[in-house]
Amino acid sequence: METIENCAVEIEYLTILKLTPLNIVSSIALVTGMMLFIKPAAILGVQQQVNGLLAGFCILTAIIAFISDLLLRKFIPLLGKLWIVEGVLIFFTVALLLILKSAIA
Repeated sequence: METIENCAVEIEYLTILKLTPLNIVSSIALVTGMMLFIKPAAILGVQQQVNGLLAGFCILTAIIAFISDLLLRKFIPLLGKLWIVEGVLIFFTVALLLILKSAIA
């Protein structure tokens, strides 16, 4: 039979492990970066120099997303509001990248 202290510790442990949009973005970026480092460029269909540049960009994106997620978790304790804020941050970041891409190209 579980005691109240054990239940409280388990509940506290589960609240620490929050799944957020920036966690998902950092995981995808980290996996993509590692795949670009490990796989040969011929398999992925990109040039060798571009392969290393993309891998570095993905790793940098994962680090920035991880740090941003930690900061936002510190200031926004509610999970619902955290999802909204992080989703809006991702949306505006993607929109800014698309605007910059269309302006440069």
